[in-house]
Amino acid sequence: MGLWIKICGITRPEDAQLVEKSGANALGLIFSSRSSRSLTLERAALIVDTLSGGLEKVAVFTELDWERIEEIVERLDIDLIQWHGGPLGREADARLGSFGVPWMHAVRWDGQSPLDVPHTALRLLVEGRSSKGLGGTGEGWNYGALKDVHWPLPVVLSGGLSPEGVAEALGSLVSEGRDGHRPFGVDVSSGVESRPGVKDAGRVKSFVENVRAWERSL
Repeated sequence: MGLWIKICGITRPEDAQLVEKSGANALGLIFSSRSSRSLTLERAALIVDTLSGGLEKVAVFTELDWERIEEIVERLDIDLIQWHGGPLGREADARLGSFGVPWMHAVRWDGQSPLDVPHTALRLLVEGRSSKGLGGTGEGWNYGALKDVHWPLPVVLSGGLSPEGVAEALGSLVSEGRDGHRPFGVDVSSGVESRPGVKDAGRVKSFVENVRAWERSL
């Protein structure tokens, strides 16, 4: 199975269509007051309606509004929930696992601490800490430091990735093409945009092609 590629921060129907054509595996729809790429349910429905069904739909949340999460998951037929709002208690962790779809926990990693293990999460999305906010900042970090810690769940690499740098970021986790960790996938947002919230078709295409080329090189 190839690396899972998610293009996040989709705000326009035409961008969802170009992601679908690119060969990526998933797109991210953000529902958060903290993000400039946040969507209303109505806007998200317009985006989802343009899809043919081949892409996984990931809903990104930062606030524990259970009724809203449930409504979005049901109305948009969401495939995966992404929690991007920080550490969770055991009760909230269990609640996120109760909506009938798997969920992924986003970790703003400090580069050295053990990775948290949510009790019900399917995988971890790991990004570096940034003073600019949660996700979509375009800031890279020391990806290779992940080699030095245990991965309790499959990892999705995120934060500052771009078509130009994704192969190097992935390669920093692998020594001589064999050793080290192989992530489950990669996640990109601002690195494939022409301006905030607007995806660039050429950059999306190049990002996917460069990930697949890196895989073939192993």
